[in-house]
Amino acid sequence: MTTFEIASLTINTISSVAIVASAIYVALQFRRAAKIHEQNLEWNKRIETRKKLDDYNRLDSALYLNERFKFVGRKHSVPIDEITKAIEDDHQVEVHLSRLLNYYEAIALGIENNFYDEYIVKSTRRGAMIRTFTAFEEYIAYDRREHSPMTYIKYEAIVKKWIDEERKEQGLPPTGKVCQCKSVSVDGYTFCSSVC
Repeated sequence: MTTFEIASLTINTISSVAIVASAIYVALQFRRAAKIHEQNLEWNKRIETRKKLDDYNRLDSALYLNERFKFVGRKHSVPIDEITKAIEDDHQVEVHLSRLLNYYEAIALGIENNFYDEYIVKSTRRGAMIRTFTAFEEYIAYDRREHSPMTYIKYEAIVKKWIDEERKEQGLPPTGKVCQCKSVSVDGYTFCSSVC
C-alpha cells in the first residue's frame, strides 16, 4: 500500500467515525429537545390550569347560588321545582347557574383535551365541583331534556370519575356508569350522543 492509500483509508475511517458520532449526537439532541418540549408543554398546561382556576375567584355565581339555595351544605340535589320557581322569580338565577355550570364544563373539557392539569384541578376544586354537581343534578337532567342531551356531559363524567376513584380507594363499588360521548350521524350531521 502506498502512502496515499494509507492516508486516504485513514481519512475515510476518521470521516466515518465522525459521521457516526455526529449522528449519535444529533439523535441525543433530538431526544433532549423533545424532553424539554414535553416539559415546557406540561409547565404551560399547569400555568393555564392555574389561570382558569383563578377565574373562579372572580366568579360571583357560586356565592349568589349558595345564598339562594344553600347548596354547599346539602347532601342531595336541589329539587327542580325549587330551581324553576327561583328562575321564574329572578332570571339572574338561571344566568348564574349557567355561568357556574359552564365554567365547570370548560374545566372538564380542558382536562379531557389535555389542556388543563387534572391533578391540580382535582386537588383544588374537586370538592366544590362535586358539591355543585350534586346540588344541581336535577337541573342538569332537566336542562338536558329541555335543550340538549349533551349539556354538561364532560362535567358529569369527571365528577363521577373522581367519586368512583374515591369509592375504589375505600373499597366500595362504583356509583354507576360514567356517561361518555359517542359520535352519531343523522341526515348527514354528526353529533355526540350520551352513552351511559
